[in-house]
Amino acid sequence: MLFRYLNDDAFLAFSREHKHLYSLILLDLYERFFSGAPAYPTPQEVTHTIYDVMRANPSLWSENDDFGEQLPEIVSAGRRRIKRSAKIKTETADRALLIARQLYQRLITWGWLEEEEYGLRVTVDMSMGPLLVIQRLASLNKDVSQRFGGLIVTVRVNLEAVEKLNPQVVDRKQREVALALREARNQVDQFTKSLRAILSDLKRIRRTVMESKTVGDRLEAFFEEFVEQLLLRDFEAILTFNHPYRFRDTIVDLARKIAHTPSTMQVLSEEYVSNSISPSMSEAILDVEGDLLAIESTFGHIGEMFERIEVFRRQLEARVRNTIKYAERGTHGLVGRAGDLVRRLDGLIARGRHPNATIEWSLEQLRSPWSEFHHAPSREPRKPIELRPLGDWPSDPLYEIRKKLRSLYIDRISPGPEDVRRFLETQVPAAGTREARFMTLRTVDDFLAFDAARRYALTNEIPPELGVHFELELASDLPPHDSEWLRCANFIVRRHAATRRRHAQ
Repeated sequence: MLFRYLNDDAFLAFSREHKHLYSLILLDLYERFFSGAPAYPTPQEVTHTIYDVMRANPSLWSENDDFGEQLPEIVSAGRRRIKRSAKIKTETADRALLIARQLYQRLITWGWLEEEEYGLRVTVDMSMGPLLVIQRLASLNKDVSQRFGGLIVTVRVNLEAVEKLNPQVVDRKQREVALALREARNQVDQFTKSLRAILSDLKRIRRTVMESKTVGDRLEAFFEEFVEQLLLRDFEAILTFNHPYRFRDTIVDLARKIAHTPSTMQVLSEEYVSNSISPSMSEAILDVEGDLLAIESTFGHIGEMFERIEVFRRQLEARVRNTIKYAERGTHGLVGRAGDLVRRLDGLIARGRHPNATIEWSLEQLRSPWSEFHHAPSREPRKPIELRPLGDWPSDPLYEIRKKLRSLYIDRISPGPEDVRRFLETQVPAAGTREARFMTLRTVDDFLAFDAARRYALTNEIPPELGVHFELELASDLPPHDSEWLRCANFIVRRHAATRRRHAQ
């Protein structure tokens, strides 16, 4: 699956001696023809682009491929040929055009480009596999902090919009807000990748700094790559508008609230199915729960990665600080120059010159604030590892209370057969019948139980626990039930005799 859409020789472009030139050519072709509005360049226009990249980067070639003088600029002259802006034809230009055509043919052979014929016109296109690869390379070539600007705020706004969904929302545009959940999941994954990219860049800078042979090269690598490139861009991004702790608690609470709201979960699952994100409702529920869990877990544990970046940054700064500290103790630092000066002064005094030379100076007695009898404790043998049971995962008391209250609320708005039976026992006389229009509703629990009984009569699906005691029959021809609580079709409730109930039991 990974290489189904790629040619077997696709990565030869990045494994040869001219890999940097190939990468620049592919990036330039992608930005110019295949990233914006649909464009179908001709082979001559592609060759022209390759020629421009070669002319702008002559240092990417070896000495044998060096063109010597600067390449002249060329302009396209229709569909059939390429002409030079300068009228003087040189051997360098002809050689450059020949190499540009060879590079174009290699890209065709390796599968990066493909030609299409439309009548007499031949155009160049980039297939799906190479297009996705070069798109990723182009994104890596950009500034990470700019690609993830304002991402934390976007995730919070998307979750706040999703939280407002409920089954009463029937407008199509409003229900499509459910797709923002999948987008928020993708953005969270992208943000995690950006933090990993920053940590990887710190490791690369440390390797570059430590591999420098001289102190000057080490400091230059530190200030150019760390301070100017990484610190001033990515660290500014994650420490200001993209700080992981900025809306972490809000985002985690929103994800938990949506996951524990059945009505919102129902709307999200329906939209996932209608937009072909999930094939069925059962899988859509799992997909929605997976997206919410990914967002919650990422922001719940994002502090660990952020602390790792901070520790790595402090270690890198400490290494450079130690480098400067010990460099001053060498022969080329301040201590070395001061020692040379002292030896020269001693030499002048030893030769009899300036016998009465004095230097105003104050000497401070060297004393230690630590007692010589207070030694460090001796090292003891390492204690063996003891097996202990794992501790419970720390829980938030407020979250547990809210979860319990929500569970009680859900149980109350969905009365079971026993709750309906207790309500009907107060409404229907012993061994008698009662029409729904004559039932009196006093509390919210009475209304919920009455509505559940109405649905049982409407669907004729009576639970066995309730069917042992009562029989419900829809009576649409009789006057309806009309009260302050609701208006609905009438139904009749009959109570079974005690002998029949004992026989059924």
